[in-house]
Amino acid sequence: MDDEWWILGVRLAGVFHVVTLILAVRTPIPADWDAGLERLSEMHRKFAIAQNAAIGAVIAFFGIVCVGFAPQLVEGTILARMWCAAIALWWGGRLVLLPWIGVKSELKTMWLRLGFILLRLQCAIYAIAFGWLALR
Repeated sequence: MDDEWWILGVRLAGVFHVVTLILAVRTPIPADWDAGLERLSEMHRKFAIAQNAAIGAVIAFFGIVCVGFAPQLVEGTILARMWCAAIALWWGGRLVLLPWIGVKSELKTMWLRLGFILLRLQCAIYAIAFGWLALR
């Protein structure tokens, strides 16, 4: 595949990182998130909030890196390969963890079920594509 297409693909991936983040913030999974947090101890509540903030920050940062530095990620330097490997491993890890979380009972609408399928597809595509860029 020509590098210009890879650069376009990486930039689009960056945009979709941001779209994913926006959708994640607006998606009520699990339902009654705030009520569930209230039942936790203060430490566990803060930990859950901090974890979600960290996940969001990683997605946002990867999006910025992909949009702003797509040519550098594609050129294949050692540092570029390391960043591509990090992105591939992070999304691959999410792909493995998503079924373990067990959200199917929370996917009560067709849109939520479709969104979850698309999220898993996105994880797989990113893991494969960025893995390829890391190894090529």
